[in-house]
Amino acid sequence: MVSSTPRPELMPVLLGTDVGTYSCARMFHEAFGCRSVTVSGQSRGSISYSSIIDNVYVGEGGTLDDELMVSTLLKIADTDRTPILMPFMDRDVDLVLRHRETLTEAGYIIPLASTEIVERASDKAVLNSLCESLGLPTITTVDIDLSDPDASWQELLQPITFPAVIKPKDGGMAFGRLRFAGQKKVYSAASADDALAILSAIANAGFTGSMLVQDMVVGDDTYSWIASGYVDAAGTVTAVAMGRQVLGLHQSSFIGNAGIIHVTDRPDLREIASQVVTSLGLRGFFSIDIKIDSRTGEPHVLDVNPRWGRGSYFTAVGGVNLARAMVADFVDGVALSPRVGTREGIYAFVPPLAILRWVRDRALRTHLLRLMIRRPPVHPLSYRRDPNIKRFAYRYAADANQLRALISSYPTPSDTAF
Repeated sequence: MVSSTPRPELMPVLLGTDVGTYSCARMFHEAFGCRSVTVSGQSRGSISYSSIIDNVYVGEGGTLDDELMVSTLLKIADTDRTPILMPFMDRDVDLVLRHRETLTEAGYIIPLASTEIVERASDKAVLNSLCESLGLPTITTVDIDLSDPDASWQELLQPITFPAVIKPKDGGMAFGRLRFAGQKKVYSAASADDALAILSAIANAGFTGSMLVQDMVVGDDTYSWIASGYVDAAGTVTAVAMGRQVLGLHQSSFIGNAGIIHVTDRPDLREIASQVVTSLGLRGFFSIDIKIDSRTGEPHVLDVNPRWGRGSYFTAVGGVNLARAMVADFVDGVALSPRVGTREGIYAFVPPLAILRWVRDRALRTHLLRLMIRRPPVHPLSYRRDPNIKRFAYRYAADANQLRALISSYPTPSDTAF
Protein backbone atom coordinates (compact mmCIF):
# COMPACT_ATOMS: atom_id res chain seq x y z
CA MET A 1 0.00 0.00 0.00
CA VAL A 2 1.39 3.43 -0.96
CA SER A 3 1.90 5.96 1.83
CA SER A 4 -0.61 8.83 2.01
CA THR A 5 2.43 11.13 2.02
CA PRO A 6 4.74 10.20 -0.88
CA ARG A 7 8.46 10.75 -0.31
CA PRO A 8 9.99 11.29 -3.79
CA GLU A 9 13.06 12.83 -2.13
CA LEU A 10 14.13 9.37 -0.92
CA MET A 11 16.54 7.54 -3.23
CA PRO A 12 17.17 3.89 -2.30
CA VAL A 13 20.45 2.82 -3.95
CA LEU A 14 20.39 -0.95 -4.27
CA LEU A 15 23.45 -3.12 -4.90
CA GLY A 16 22.16 -6.07 -6.86
CA THR A 17 19.90 -7.29 -9.64
CA ASP A 18 17.99 -10.29 -8.36
CA VAL A 19 14.50 -10.82 -6.96
CA GLY A 20 15.60 -9.52 -3.55
CA THR A 21 16.72 -6.27 -5.16
CA TYR A 22 13.43 -5.80 -6.98
CA SER A 23 11.49 -6.73 -3.84
CA CYS A 24 13.27 -4.00 -1.90
CA ALA A 25 12.55 -1.41 -4.61
CA ARG A 26 8.92 -2.52 -4.60
CA MET A 27 8.64 -2.17 -0.83
CA PHE A 28 10.08 1.35 -0.92
CA HIS A 29 7.70 2.25 -3.75
CA GLU A 30 4.69 0.82 -1.92
CA ALA A 31 5.57 2.79 1.21
CA PHE A 32 6.73 6.10 -0.27
CA GLY A 33 6.13 6.13 -4.02
CA CYS A 34 9.86 6.74 -4.62
CA ARG A 35 12.06 5.39 -7.41
CA SER A 36 15.15 3.32 -6.64
CA VAL A 37 18.55 3.23 -8.30
CA THR A 38 20.28 -0.12 -8.79
CA VAL A 39 24.00 -0.60 -9.44
CA SER A 40 24.75 -3.72 -11.45
CA GLY A 41 27.49 -5.51 -13.34
CA GLN A 42 25.11 -7.46 -15.53
CA SER A 43 21.71 -7.24 -17.19
CA ARG A 44 19.09 -9.07 -15.18
CA GLY A 45 15.41 -9.69 -15.85
CA SER A 46 14.29 -9.03 -12.29
CA ILE A 47 15.06 -5.32 -12.58
CA SER A 48 14.83 -4.84 -16.35
CA TYR A 49 12.00 -2.80 -17.91
CA SER A 50 10.90 -1.51 -14.51
CA SER A 51 9.27 1.90 -14.12
CA ILE A 52 10.25 2.11 -10.44
CA ILE A 53 14.00 1.44 -10.96
CA ASP A 54 16.81 3.33 -12.70
CA ASN A 55 19.78 1.05 -13.33
CA VAL A 56 23.42 2.15 -13.40
CA TYR A 57 25.52 -0.40 -15.26
CA VAL A 58 29.19 -0.62 -14.23
CA GLY A 59 30.24 -3.31 -16.69
CA GLU A 60 30.75 -7.04 -16.29
CA GLY A 61 32.76 -7.68 -13.14
CA GLY A 62 32.51 -4.02 -12.16
CA THR A 63 30.79 -4.73 -8.86
CA LEU A 64 33.98 -6.50 -7.68
CA ASP A 65 36.07 -3.36 -8.27
CA ASP A 66 36.08 -1.25 -5.10
CA GLU A 67 37.42 1.89 -6.77
CA LEU A 68 34.86 1.74 -9.57
CA MET A 69 31.99 1.02 -7.21
CA VAL A 70 32.85 3.82 -4.78
CA SER A 71 33.32 6.39 -7.56
CA THR A 72 29.99 5.31 -9.09
CA LEU A 73 28.20 5.58 -5.75
CA LEU A 74 29.67 9.03 -5.12
CA LYS A 75 28.33 10.22 -8.51
CA ILE A 76 24.89 8.80 -7.74
CA ALA A 77 24.84 10.61 -4.39
CA ASP A 78 25.47 13.97 -6.07
CA THR A 79 21.78 14.88 -6.10
CA ASP A 80 19.17 16.70 -4.05
CA ARG A 81 17.57 13.37 -3.11
CA THR A 82 18.42 11.44 0.08
CA PRO A 83 20.47 8.34 -0.88
CA ILE A 84 19.89 5.18 1.17
CA LEU A 85 22.48 2.49 0.46
CA MET A 86 21.21 -1.10 0.53
CA PRO A 87 23.65 -4.04 0.08
CA PHE A 88 22.11 -7.52 -0.28
CA MET A 89 25.03 -9.94 -0.66
CA ASP A 90 27.78 -10.56 1.88
CA ARG A 91 30.42 -9.26 -0.50
CA ASP A 92 28.48 -6.01 -0.99
CA VAL A 93 28.09 -5.61 2.78
CA ASP A 94 31.89 -5.99 3.02
CA LEU A 95 32.33 -3.30 0.35
CA VAL A 96 30.05 -0.84 2.13
CA LEU A 97 31.69 -1.43 5.50
CA ARG A 98 35.19 -0.92 4.06
CA HIS A 99 34.20 2.45 2.59
CA ARG A 100 31.53 3.47 5.07
CA GLU A 101 33.18 6.72 6.15
CA THR A 102 33.62 7.99 2.57
CA LEU A 103 30.07 7.03 1.61
CA THR A 104 28.56 8.57 4.74
CA GLU A 105 30.42 11.82 4.12
CA ALA A 106 28.87 11.85 0.64
CA GLY A 107 25.42 11.82 2.24
CA TYR A 108 24.54 8.14 2.21
CA ILE A 109 22.30 6.71 4.88
CA ILE A 110 23.63 3.20 5.56
CA PRO A 111 21.25 1.05 7.64
CA LEU A 112 23.88 -1.42 8.84
CA ALA A 113 25.19 -2.08 12.32
CA SER A 114 28.83 -1.37 13.18
CA THR A 115 31.48 -3.43 11.40
CA GLU A 116 32.25 -5.32 14.61
CA ILE A 117 28.62 -6.31 15.16
CA VAL A 118 28.07 -7.27 11.51
CA GLU A 119 31.15 -9.49 11.64
CA ARG A 120 29.99 -11.11 14.89
CA ALA A 121 26.51 -11.71 13.53
CA SER A 122 27.94 -13.25 10.34
CA ASP A 123 30.31 -15.57 12.22
CA LYS A 124 28.55 -18.92 12.57
CA ALA A 125 30.90 -20.03 15.34
CA VAL A 126 29.93 -16.95 17.37
CA LEU A 127 26.27 -17.79 16.76
CA ASN A 128 26.71 -21.27 18.21
CA SER A 129 28.34 -19.87 21.36
CA LEU A 130 25.60 -17.25 21.64
CA CYS A 131 22.85 -19.87 21.46
CA GLU A 132 24.59 -21.86 24.19
CA SER A 133 24.72 -18.79 26.44
CA LEU A 134 20.99 -18.18 25.84
CA GLY A 135 20.11 -21.75 26.73
CA LEU A 136 19.03 -22.52 23.17
CA PRO A 137 19.76 -25.85 21.48
CA THR A 138 23.16 -25.88 19.82
CA ILE A 139 24.65 -27.80 16.93
CA THR A 140 27.91 -29.74 17.22
CA THR A 141 30.31 -27.72 15.08
CA VAL A 142 33.97 -27.96 14.17
CA ASP A 143 36.06 -25.26 12.53
CA ILE A 144 38.37 -26.49 9.76
CA ASP A 145 41.08 -24.02 8.78
CA LEU A 146 41.87 -24.93 5.19
CA SER A 147 45.30 -23.31 5.46
CA ASP A 148 46.26 -26.10 7.90
CA PRO A 149 47.59 -29.43 6.56
CA ASP A 150 44.78 -31.77 5.53
CA ALA A 151 46.27 -34.50 7.70
CA SER A 152 44.72 -32.76 10.72
CA TRP A 153 41.22 -32.54 9.27
CA GLN A 154 40.14 -36.12 9.95
CA GLU A 155 40.93 -35.81 13.66
CA LEU A 156 39.03 -32.53 13.87
CA LEU A 157 35.95 -34.23 12.39
CA GLN A 158 35.77 -36.81 15.21
CA PRO A 159 32.97 -35.02 17.19
CA ILE A 160 30.67 -34.86 14.16
CA THR A 161 27.78 -37.31 13.84
CA PHE A 162 27.09 -37.71 10.14
CA PRO A 163 25.22 -36.68 8.00
CA ALA A 164 26.69 -33.21 8.27
CA VAL A 165 26.50 -29.78 6.66
CA ILE A 166 29.57 -27.88 5.45
CA LYS A 167 29.57 -24.12 4.88
CA PRO A 168 32.01 -21.21 5.03
CA LYS A 169 32.58 -19.65 8.43
CA ASP A 170 32.40 -16.25 6.77
CA GLY A 171 30.46 -16.10 3.51
CA GLY A 172 31.96 -12.78 2.38
CA MET A 173 34.14 -11.74 -0.56
CA ALA A 174 36.86 -14.43 -0.36
CA PHE A 175 34.49 -17.41 -0.63
CA GLY A 176 32.09 -15.58 -2.95
CA ARG A 177 34.83 -15.07 -5.54
CA LEU A 178 35.61 -18.79 -5.83
CA ARG A 179 34.76 -20.51 -9.08
CA PHE A 180 35.23 -24.29 -9.33
CA ALA A 181 33.40 -27.42 -10.42
CA GLY A 182 30.79 -28.60 -7.92
CA GLN A 183 30.77 -25.29 -6.07
CA LYS A 184 27.87 -24.75 -3.66
CA LYS A 185 26.86 -22.28 -0.96
CA VAL A 186 26.22 -25.19 1.44
CA TYR A 187 27.31 -28.82 1.18
CA SER A 188 25.96 -32.02 2.66
CA ALA A 189 28.28 -34.89 3.61
CA ALA A 190 27.02 -38.38 4.37
CA SER A 191 30.32 -39.50 5.90
CA ALA A 192 33.72 -38.30 7.05
CA ASP A 193 35.19 -39.38 3.71
CA ASP A 194 32.64 -37.24 1.88
CA ALA A 195 33.48 -34.30 4.13
CA LEU A 196 37.21 -34.65 3.50
CA ALA A 197 36.65 -34.78 -0.27
CA ILE A 198 34.55 -31.61 -0.17
CA LEU A 199 37.07 -29.75 1.99
CA SER A 200 39.90 -30.79 -0.32
CA ALA A 201 38.03 -29.56 -3.40
CA ILE A 202 37.46 -26.16 -1.77
CA ALA A 203 41.09 -25.92 -0.65
CA ASN A 204 42.31 -26.90 -4.13
CA ALA A 205 40.18 -24.08 -5.54
CA GLY A 206 42.37 -21.66 -3.61
CA PHE A 207 40.30 -20.97 -0.50
CA THR A 208 42.46 -20.65 2.63
CA GLY A 209 39.78 -19.55 5.09
CA SER A 210 37.72 -21.63 7.51
CA MET A 211 34.87 -24.02 6.81
CA LEU A 212 32.40 -25.12 9.45
CA VAL A 213 31.28 -28.74 9.60
CA GLN A 214 28.08 -29.19 11.60
CA ASP A 215 25.78 -32.03 12.60
CA MET A 216 22.79 -31.86 10.29
CA VAL A 217 19.45 -30.68 11.67
CA VAL A 218 17.21 -33.27 10.05
CA GLY A 219 13.93 -32.30 8.42
CA ASP A 220 12.57 -31.43 4.99
CA ASP A 221 12.04 -27.85 3.81
CA THR A 222 8.84 -27.42 5.82
CA TYR A 223 10.80 -27.65 9.07
CA SER A 224 12.66 -24.43 8.21
CA TRP A 225 11.47 -21.01 9.40
CA ILE A 226 12.56 -17.46 8.64
CA ALA A 227 12.35 -14.38 10.86
CA SER A 228 12.89 -11.12 8.98
CA GLY A 229 12.70 -7.69 10.53
CA TYR A 230 14.22 -4.38 11.51
CA VAL A 231 15.91 -3.20 14.72
CA ASP A 232 15.95 0.54 15.44
CA ALA A 233 18.68 2.67 17.03
CA ALA A 234 17.33 1.94 20.51
CA GLY A 235 17.58 -1.81 19.96
CA THR A 236 13.82 -2.31 19.57
CA VAL A 237 12.55 -4.74 16.93
CA THR A 238 10.04 -2.36 15.34
CA ALA A 239 9.05 -4.66 12.48
CA VAL A 240 9.17 -8.45 12.18
CA ALA A 241 7.37 -11.30 10.45
CA MET A 242 7.70 -15.07 10.52
CA GLY A 243 7.45 -17.50 7.64
CA ARG A 244 7.65 -21.25 7.18
CA GLN A 245 9.79 -22.22 4.21
CA VAL A 246 7.43 -24.50 2.34
CA LEU A 247 9.88 -25.09 -0.51
CA GLY A 248 13.48 -23.97 -0.85
CA LEU A 249 15.55 -23.35 -3.96
CA HIS A 250 17.84 -26.36 -4.34
CA GLN A 251 20.10 -25.28 -7.19
CA SER A 252 23.71 -25.25 -5.98
CA SER A 253 24.07 -21.45 -6.09
CA PHE A 254 20.71 -20.80 -4.41
CA ILE A 255 20.70 -23.29 -1.51
CA GLY A 256 19.42 -21.54 1.59
CA ASN A 257 16.98 -19.31 -0.31
CA ALA A 258 13.23 -19.79 -0.19
CA GLY A 259 10.98 -20.43 -3.19
CA ILE A 260 7.65 -20.60 -1.35
CA ILE A 261 7.03 -19.19 2.14
CA HIS A 262 3.92 -19.70 4.25
CA VAL A 263 3.61 -16.41 6.10
CA THR A 264 2.24 -17.19 9.54
CA ASP A 265 3.29 -16.10 13.01
CA ARG A 266 5.17 -18.39 15.39
CA PRO A 267 5.53 -16.40 18.65
CA ASP A 268 7.94 -18.92 20.19
CA LEU A 269 10.35 -18.75 17.25
CA ARG A 270 9.88 -14.99 16.97
CA GLU A 271 10.97 -14.68 20.60
CA ILE A 272 14.09 -16.73 19.88
CA ALA A 273 14.94 -14.41 16.98
CA SER A 274 14.44 -11.39 19.23
CA GLN A 275 16.76 -12.86 21.87
CA VAL A 276 19.48 -13.46 19.29
CA VAL A 277 19.17 -9.98 17.78
CA THR A 278 19.23 -8.32 21.21
CA SER A 279 22.21 -10.35 22.42
CA LEU A 280 24.21 -9.47 19.30
CA GLY A 281 23.40 -5.78 19.66
CA LEU A 282 22.23 -5.84 16.05
CA ARG A 283 20.81 -2.74 14.37
CA GLY A 284 19.10 -2.39 10.99
CA PHE A 285 17.67 -5.22 8.90
CA PHE A 286 18.03 -8.88 9.78
CA SER A 287 17.03 -12.29 8.47
CA ILE A 288 17.34 -15.33 10.73
CA ASP A 289 17.02 -18.98 9.70
CA ILE A 290 15.62 -21.39 12.28
CA LYS A 291 15.10 -25.09 11.68
CA ILE A 292 13.09 -27.54 13.76
CA ASP A 293 14.78 -30.92 14.11
CA SER A 294 12.20 -33.46 12.96
CA ARG A 295 13.61 -36.03 15.39
CA THR A 296 13.49 -33.95 18.57
CA GLY A 297 11.18 -31.00 17.84
CA GLU A 298 13.92 -28.63 19.02
CA PRO A 299 14.47 -25.32 17.18
CA HIS A 300 18.03 -24.55 16.03
CA VAL A 301 19.20 -21.14 14.89
CA LEU A 302 21.21 -21.81 11.73
CA ASP A 303 22.11 -18.38 10.38
CA VAL A 304 21.86 -14.68 11.13
CA ASN A 305 22.10 -12.32 8.17
CA PRO A 306 22.62 -8.72 9.39
CA ARG A 307 21.08 -7.28 6.23
CA TRP A 308 18.00 -7.40 4.04
CA GLY A 309 17.27 -11.03 3.10
CA ARG A 310 16.61 -12.17 -0.48
CA GLY A 311 13.07 -13.27 0.37
CA SER A 312 12.26 -10.46 2.82
CA TYR A 313 9.26 -9.31 0.79
CA PHE A 314 7.32 -12.05 2.58
CA THR A 315 7.08 -9.60 5.50
CA ALA A 316 4.91 -7.33 3.33
CA VAL A 317 2.62 -10.30 2.65
CA GLY A 318 2.27 -10.51 6.42
CA GLY A 319 1.42 -6.80 6.67
CA VAL A 320 4.81 -5.35 7.64
CA ASN A 321 6.80 -2.92 5.50
CA LEU A 322 10.48 -3.04 6.50
CA ALA A 323 11.37 0.02 4.40
CA ARG A 324 8.89 2.11 6.40
CA ALA A 325 10.49 0.96 9.67
CA MET A 326 13.98 1.88 8.44
CA VAL A 327 13.02 5.33 7.14
CA ALA A 328 11.26 6.19 10.39
CA ASP A 329 14.42 5.26 12.31
CA PHE A 330 17.36 6.35 10.13
CA VAL A 331 15.82 9.26 8.21
CA ASP A 332 13.11 10.69 10.44
CA GLY A 333 14.44 9.74 13.88
CA VAL A 334 11.02 8.49 14.96
CA ALA A 335 10.61 5.58 17.38
CA LEU A 336 7.86 3.31 16.07
CA SER A 337 5.81 0.92 18.14
CA PRO A 338 6.73 -2.70 17.33
CA ARG A 339 4.70 -4.26 14.54
CA VAL A 340 4.36 -8.00 13.89
CA GLY A 341 3.24 -9.53 10.61
CA THR A 342 0.12 -11.49 11.55
CA ARG A 343 -1.68 -11.61 8.19
CA GLU A 344 -1.51 -15.16 6.87
CA GLY A 345 -0.55 -15.59 3.24
CA ILE A 346 1.82 -17.19 0.75
CA TYR A 347 4.93 -15.70 -0.85
CA ALA A 348 5.76 -17.63 -4.00
CA PHE A 349 8.81 -17.13 -6.22
CA VAL A 350 8.14 -20.49 -7.86
CA PRO A 351 4.74 -21.76 -9.09
CA PRO A 352 2.74 -22.27 -5.87
CA LEU A 353 1.14 -25.51 -7.03
CA ALA A 354 4.62 -27.02 -6.65
CA ILE A 355 3.45 -27.82 -3.12
CA LEU A 356 1.49 -30.72 -4.60
CA ARG A 357 4.79 -32.42 -5.42
CA TRP A 358 7.14 -31.24 -2.67
CA VAL A 359 4.99 -30.90 0.49
CA ARG A 360 4.61 -34.33 2.07
CA ASP A 361 2.53 -33.30 5.10
CA ARG A 362 -1.04 -33.85 3.91
CA ALA A 363 -2.64 -31.57 6.50
CA LEU A 364 -0.23 -28.73 5.69
CA ARG A 365 -0.73 -29.22 1.97
CA THR A 366 -4.53 -29.04 2.36
CA HIS A 367 -4.26 -25.93 4.52
CA LEU A 368 -2.04 -24.17 1.98
CA LEU A 369 -4.38 -25.00 -0.91
CA ARG A 370 -7.35 -23.59 1.00
CA LEU A 371 -5.33 -20.51 1.90
CA MET A 372 -4.51 -19.94 -1.79
CA ILE A 373 -8.23 -19.93 -2.58
CA ARG A 374 -8.95 -17.36 0.15
CA ARG A 375 -5.96 -15.19 -0.68
CA PRO A 376 -3.96 -15.61 -3.91
CA PRO A 377 -0.21 -16.16 -3.45
CA VAL A 378 1.99 -13.08 -3.85
CA HIS A 379 4.82 -13.17 -6.38
CA PRO A 380 7.46 -10.52 -5.52
CA LEU A 381 7.97 -9.58 -9.19
CA SER A 382 4.25 -9.12 -9.93
CA TYR A 383 3.59 -5.51 -8.97
CA ARG A 384 0.49 -3.96 -10.51
CA ARG A 385 1.96 -0.46 -10.23
CA ASP A 386 4.94 -1.50 -12.37
CA PRO A 387 3.24 -2.99 -15.45
CA ASN A 388 5.27 -3.99 -18.47
CA ILE A 389 4.62 -6.89 -20.82
CA LYS A 390 8.34 -7.74 -20.98
CA ARG A 391 8.55 -7.86 -17.17
CA PHE A 392 5.56 -10.17 -16.94
CA ALA A 393 6.98 -12.37 -19.69
CA TYR A 394 10.25 -12.60 -17.74
CA ARG A 395 8.38 -13.47 -14.56
CA TYR A 396 6.57 -16.43 -16.17
CA ALA A 397 9.72 -17.59 -17.93
CA ALA A 398 11.58 -17.41 -14.61
CA ASP A 399 8.82 -19.44 -12.94
CA ALA A 400 9.19 -22.16 -15.56
CA ASN A 401 12.99 -22.13 -15.25
CA GLN A 402 12.82 -22.40 -11.46
CA LEU A 403 10.43 -25.33 -11.72
CA ARG A 404 12.67 -27.14 -14.19
CA ALA A 405 15.71 -26.50 -11.98
CA LEU A 406 13.90 -27.86 -8.93
CA ILE A 407 12.87 -31.03 -10.76
CA SER A 408 16.48 -31.51 -11.86
CA SER A 409 18.24 -30.67 -8.58
CA TYR A 410 15.65 -31.89 -6.05
CA PRO A 411 13.23 -34.25 -7.82
CA THR A 412 11.60 -35.53 -4.64
CA PRO A 413 11.50 -34.19 -1.07
CA SER A 414 13.89 -35.77 1.41
CA ASP A 415 14.23 -35.96 5.19
CA THR A 416 17.38 -33.83 5.02
CA ALA A 417 16.24 -31.27 2.37
CA PHE A 418 19.37 -32.22 0.36
